Amino acid sequence: MTGNAAQVNQQNGQNGTTTVTFTGSTKITDVTPAALTDVTAGSCVSVRPQDHGQGGQPITAASVRLRTAVDGKCPPAKDAWKRPGVQGSVASVAGNTINVTGIDANGNTTQTAVTVNDKTKYSKQVAADTQAVTAGKCLTAKGTQDANGALQATTINLRPAHDGKCAGQAGHHGHGG
Repeated sequence: MTGNAAQVNQQNGQNGTTTVTFTGSTKITDVTPAALTDVTAGSCVSVRPQDHGQGGQPITAASVRLRTAVDGKCPPAKDAWKRPGVQGSVASVAGNTINVTGIDANGNTTQTAVTVNDKTKYSKQVAADTQAVTAGKCLTAKGTQDANGALQATTINLRPAHDGKCAGQAGHHGHGG
């Protein structure tokens, strides 16, 4: 890390490092730990099931990610239709059941009962500033590449590394250092 630039070890099938530069106008999000107590009615969630079920059918959550509402609504995550699970707004939380209101591939409203247990992992995606870009975090950035090969980031998504590794998402990603 130097000022508003991060050297990123690429892990998207490319070797080497790349420089990612950012400014105060770069949209930055950070994934931080959360708990079931953070899940409340009206929260936006993305739920990854322990096993694949059908939309609208009860599922058991492997992970629950809280997301930020946009204009008071819970828009689906990008390419949500490609991933198994449930996304939407929390209608209610009772004990170990989260009831989620979502939209299926046909645009119909669905209600899904999501069961959580002691193996369910929770996280929240929050807006962050440039101070959140620190060494050791996983970084996914999108923007334009300059003539020197540095990526001028318009968006940066940060998340914790797992066992020192960053699992892939599209874009330039890897460890900031």
